[in-house]
Amino acid sequence: MPALHVPLAFRSMLAALPLVACAGRATVHPRAAEEVRRGYAYLEAADPERAGVAFAHALEFDPQFPEALNGLGIVARREGDLDAARRRFERAVRLAPDFAEGHANLGETLLAASRAEPALAELRAALRIDPDLADARQNLARALLRRGLDAPDRPARWAEARREYLHLLEADPARAAAHHDLAFMDYSDGRYARAEAGYRRAAELEPRSREALHGLCISLVRLGRCAEAARACERCLEVAPGADACRTSLRGARACE
Repeated sequence: MPALHVPLAFRSMLAALPLVACAGRATVHPRAAEEVRRGYAYLEAADPERAGVAFAHALEFDPQFPEALNGLGIVARREGDLDAARRRFERAVRLAPDFAEGHANLGETLLAASRAEPALAELRAALRIDPDLADARQNLARALLRRGLDAPDRPARWAEARREYLHLLEADPARAAAHHDLAFMDYSDGRYARAEAGYRRAAELEPRSREALHGLCISLVRLGRCAEAARACERCLEVAPGADACRTSLRGARACE
């Protein structure tokens, strides 16, 4: 199974940051709101240093601004400082318990720190607030998938993961990662026709995904569709010439053919 990427869940605040933050809070200082908008723009432009300065500047105007703390947490997380990121996200959600993105980012950071149980609790909290928060749903589903890989109760754990992936597709039908991971579970459980359909859809959505193309190849081999399998593995090698798994599976597909 390929390494599972767990993206940070945060919404771009470039368009408009509400001047009233969370329920029960006083109106946010307009300069704090402006600096947070700038901070997220710097993140979008891959300039974390300027982003960190902008978020810190926002806190000078409003030290209780959860969105600024969330931004600083994202900067720390991207720099690999899990402890600083966790503290900033924790403070953000203490100040604003209904801040879905703060809970989602805290959950992702806890996952990265191998603290699965509190991470799952934070991701579920985020989704109770905003069920369409797709990155949080993906992180939750992948955490459940991982936990079931070698567990004796894998069917129950994977049933829960599958349900989360299906919820994710309700929020984001074109999310290739969800189709890929569902296909991985189907392949692992011997449901090769369903796996082939899932990998094919993932490859349609992300034509340069080595993992989706390799999954499609091996699923087609299992179904005895060897010529199609060989073409899928050839595409995989075009995308990733050094992919040993694709090269090995291509030999198998050609032998099968």
